[in-house]
Amino acid sequence: MLACSANAAGKPVAPPVNPFMADSTNYETHTRGHHVDLAGPEDMTRQLDDDEIIWQPLGPNNTFAPVYSSPYPNGKRVIWTGGYDRIAKLDADTLEVLTTYSITRNLFFTETRTRRHIEIMDSTDHLGALADRWTYLDDTYDSLFAFYKMVSARNEFYVPLHKPDGSIALQVYGERDATDPASTIELRREWTIPRGKGVLFGLSMTFDGWVTFATSDGTVYVLSEDFQTHHSIQLPQKPGSKAKNARDTDIFDAFLRNITINDDKGFIYVVTRDYMHRISWNGERLSLDEKQGAWTVTYPDEQGVGSGTTPALMGWGPEEDHLVLIADGTYGNNVIAFWRDEIPADWEGLAGYDRRVAGVTPVVFGVSEDEKPQVENSIVVYGNGAFIDLFANRLEGVPDQGGFNRNVLAGSFLSGEPGFEARGGTMIKWDKENRKLETAWSSQLNFAMSICSASAVNELLYCWGARDGKWTMEAVEWHTGKSAFHYVLGESHKYNAFGAPVQIAPNGAIDCSCVGGLGLVRVQPKQNRQTKQ
Repeated sequence: MLACSANAAGKPVAPPVNPFMADSTNYETHTRGHHVDLAGPEDMTRQLDDDEIIWQPLGPNNTFAPVYSSPYPNGKRVIWTGGYDRIAKLDADTLEVLTTYSITRNLFFTETRTRRHIEIMDSTDHLGALADRWTYLDDTYDSLFAFYKMVSARNEFYVPLHKPDGSIALQVYGERDATDPASTIELRREWTIPRGKGVLFGLSMTFDGWVTFATSDGTVYVLSEDFQTHHSIQLPQKPGSKAKNARDTDIFDAFLRNITINDDKGFIYVVTRDYMHRISWNGERLSLDEKQGAWTVTYPDEQGVGSGTTPALMGWGPEEDHLVLIADGTYGNNVIAFWRDEIPADWEGLAGYDRRVAGVTPVVFGVSEDEKPQVENSIVVYGNGAFIDLFANRLEGVPDQGGFNRNVLAGSFLSGEPGFEARGGTMIKWDKENRKLETAWSSQLNFAMSICSASAVNELLYCWGARDGKWTMEAVEWHTGKSAFHYVLGESHKYNAFGAPVQIAPNGAIDCSCVGGLGLVRVQPKQNRQTKQ
């Protein structure tokens, strides 16, 4: 095991707390790709009883990537969710729907309709289930990017909305009574993104309280909380680049398709198809000027679709190396680490790469000799370790689904089906002493196309999986890759992760916004049913 810089308690130094975000561990989609200071379940391998699984059906995309509020005066929390046909607040302990707010012209997805979709998927073969998946995926295309959400320290819920006139608005919802978890939801304010900018990716907030996001044409925005002032910067494209920003084509054609990440020093990290950027923000101006600490570095992109990973920040303590990691765009991806602050004076660099590149290592799962993984999921960072799992198999025997985007989604949807399992995960670690990235372990488990969560308390990695045709929740030892235990959930597609983040809830349960957000699945074993603050 490689050593990592630690605090007085023997744990890696935690990222700083952003005072403008909710006092919770999951306050935004892709919470900077780091671990959480919560313990999930610890148990033995077993089939869960029916009363140990909660399923809250809310319709497509509505439950994708739920975010958790700060505690209310009575100690309760809520889950903010929505984005297709409603905004909703759920009791964070029970998943009871407390209140809803209808937001769009879309047909309201009733519980009956949601359950019917699952019944159709469960009653057909895998290709028939896939076909039914498209029947509502096409219908809900305009809300696909509403899964980028966040909740602020003011308990205001931010969500993008594609409007009937083709524009994209960033909407903010709040409550009439901020002391009552069940209080009525109200629309507070709205900001419309300039036309022609494509789709919106990600929502976050700087450490001085400005909202940040990017659009698929490569424009990065900072927006004041009151929506009265904004600044933007257009990221450069390589000469001759034909990257698109269109909404109506595969998202893999987009010039930018990942989230902006903020650090506590005033820098914003974003990767486009062409470059990895660190943008300077001084409270008044965005800049790519190196004199302001910004930098721009190219990286390999053989596939022509760029990196599929949101930048992940590694290293926070004064004795740690401060890095930012992405997967590149090669066939069979590499992980690349960049020095995110000043490059060490004695660093000679790596042959063939910009001097800012600190390390490069291939993603190796060990599933087959000719494996060519497609890494799209966010890299999960804890200490000097970075976990990566397979996004989707390049499927054989499945008819073309009508585009690269659909084909990749087909692979993720079928990732738990026998014969189509998306097997493979790996832990890559930064060796500070020798200044290199290296593989710590590889796993052939089926991680079923999910974005895992790592607990800094019990040092377990919580993922979705599948075994013998049944969906599972997998608990894996962070440092070794060995299976600690797994729960068997069942065969129904309502348990299909389909690319969802697997999150540790405030009470220690495990949440998955499964099958594209049709329903929120909670794994809450009996011995784990105490509230954890």
